[in-house]
Amino acid sequence: MAAAGLIAGLVVACGPKDLAPGESGGSGKPGKASKSATPTPAKTPGGPKETPGTPTKTPSSKPSGTAAGGAKAVTCAQLQNASLDGGGLEGYGIAGASLSAGRWEGPDGVVIELQPQCAIGDITGDGAADAVGALKISTGGTGKFYTLVTWRNDGGTPVPAAAAELGDRTPVVSIDFPSAGPPRQVTVVYRTRGDDDPAAVVTLTRTAVYEVSGASMVELHHSDAPYTP
Repeated sequence: MAAAGLIAGLVVACGPKDLAPGESGGSGKPGKASKSATPTPAKTPGGPKETPGTPTKTPSSKPSGTAAGGAKAVTCAQLQNASLDGGGLEGYGIAGASLSAGRWEGPDGVVIELQPQCAIGDITGDGAADAVGALKISTGGTGKFYTLVTWRNDGGTPVPAAAAELGDRTPVVSIDFPSAGPPRQVTVVYRTRGDDDPAAVVTLTRTAVYEVSGASMVELHHSDAPYTP
């Protein structure tokens, strides 16, 4: 009996002891609390890759006010106060002159009036849209001389570049850059007359095509149609 009691005591002494808080059973060393595993989302095959850097800005819907080639656009409205200095207009004695509200008056009785016909397009070939308009020049007598003028686009400012005289009492009907026409050419429609007709009447509607060459606007070709006022 004594031997049996001794064996039972040894079994109790060698059995597992009570675990202290933080201990792991079996190792005898303090155990670390296990972290809950966070599942990693699976990548979707073919999905867009994230690109580091600045996000792309949404294009503005507002007009930029610039013409092709990066130059600021000119407008027909600007011609109301445009310069008349140079560009083939020197023969009228208007050096340094500018229009004011579409009109200029000289001390010698010369009056220059901007006509309403105007077109915007690149006629000088520099990639910036120019303005082509018409002037009516009165010299104090019965003559009313019409002149085509190209104002080139100088950083958004119209500057006289070339001119062409249409003649006495030859009013302009229209100025246009045809969308399907050759580049750097402008079409002008105006009233005129035959060589044997009196200067006081117009009997023809002329459609002429011009281009800029140096300080001149050169007519390339024209066609005439009968006109009855």
